[in-house]
Amino acid sequence: MTETVLLPEDLADTRYGELARLLCERINSGQLKPGDRMPSVRELCAAHQASPATVTHALHLLEDKGLIEARPRSGFYVRRRQGHLKAPQQCADLEPRPQVVELSEHRALIREFERSSRHDWLARAHIDPELFPSVAFQRLMTNHARRDPGLLARPGRCGGASALREQLARRSQLLGCDWRADEIFITHDETEAVGCFLRLLTKPGDVVAIQSPCNPALLNLLDTFQLQVLEIPAHPCDGLSVDALAFALKREKVTACIFSANYPNPTGSLLSDRDKQRCVQLLAEYGIALIEDDTSGEFYFGQQRPLPFKAFDETGNVFYCADLSAVIGPGIGLGFAVTGRLQPAFEYHMAAQGTFAPLLFQRALASLMDSGQFEPQLRRLRRGITDNVAAHRDAVERHFPAQTRMACAPGGIFLWLEMPRGFDSAQLQRCALAEGVRFAAGRFFSVENSFSNCLRLNAGNRFQPDIDNAIATLGRLAAAML
Repeated sequence: MTETVLLPEDLADTRYGELARLLCERINSGQLKPGDRMPSVRELCAAHQASPATVTHALHLLEDKGLIEARPRSGFYVRRRQGHLKAPQQCADLEPRPQVVELSEHRALIREFERSSRHDWLARAHIDPELFPSVAFQRLMTNHARRDPGLLARPGRCGGASALREQLARRSQLLGCDWRADEIFITHDETEAVGCFLRLLTKPGDVVAIQSPCNPALLNLLDTFQLQVLEIPAHPCDGLSVDALAFALKREKVTACIFSANYPNPTGSLLSDRDKQRCVQLLAEYGIALIEDDTSGEFYFGQQRPLPFKAFDETGNVFYCADLSAVIGPGIGLGFAVTGRLQPAFEYHMAAQGTFAPLLFQRALASLMDSGQFEPQLRRLRRGITDNVAAHRDAVERHFPAQTRMACAPGGIFLWLEMPRGFDSAQLQRCALAEGVRFAAGRFFSVENSFSNCLRLNAGNRFQPDIDNAIATLGRLAAAML
């Protein structure tokens, strides 16, 4: 069931408008279904005796209306729409009244989340392994091991392989940044990088602001460092509320912030460039450091990679982290941090820890980036994720009750669903477990149980009948509860 989109009547007075209306009718009637490839410009020119300019104008008009989407080197496709599932309002009616909360009572929930999400494709963060460049990466590792047989016997070096750091510095321009290789530090993952920044910037008992809902792994990390949490509401579509952050900073003493602007877990929201800049400037005025986790920034569905907070940093107040394993494969265990003014202290603390990322993996990744294969592999990964998420969205559309709201998620690998107020997703979880289906209930993503009527589904896997059946089971149980 999809919403009918109509074009203005006056478009019929133009040749491109007439063609656009005709194509729109085919989409609304179902002749062209969501996910179908549109006829090429050449085919449309021949079928309608129209010029390329007319056809292109008509296609761009449909794209502006959200009916179709362009895919690089592939053409236009009918866009998968949300249909009867509207965008969430979970944050829209929340007043900006953040308060400091303790993590001690949340520990049992964190352990429960780790247990419940370990063995199911809908529950845990996971991407189809076939989308990773495993063959190319293995070939490069073999070449490096053959040329340097002693490579596996040597430990990694503090800071990381210079070749990889240089490649990351060059690529930073795609993110609107200009990093130096010597301020980049290779870590095992982004969690290790965030943890080191927390050691340098905070002490036990300090208050750290995070967006809510947030990644349970972050709550676990903050609990490990004995820190207090200040939850800042974030809209499931539009991201962090900068107004709520400004309100909170006037009333609470915050030592540091940990935010993700681009497609964070669990909502997949996207903060506007304007709000990214506002946030960075606001924190600079207060002298509060921002630790940015931009791991999901590469998982965009559109044409352009969104800018991170770091692109708007003019004072060196933003410390950037990302997990390279997320785009190469979780088995390689590589991430990195842009340390800036904390570089000497960061290196000292990491050296004291004494474990560094494997040198073989670092050199292989540097070679992959230098060979020109890295960006094509990323495009392939993004196309696969886009298709997987779209298929999962379609299944939720088909199986969940009409009262369900689904976040816009212009990127990332998760679907964030909101049920009517009063719905208990923890009860849904218990019922689903009895039928062998797991997912992540909303209570795991906040220390205040603010999202008891919400749930998160992983959508990074290749869609298959078992997943469709699992989503159908969840939809049936949710409808029965309603």
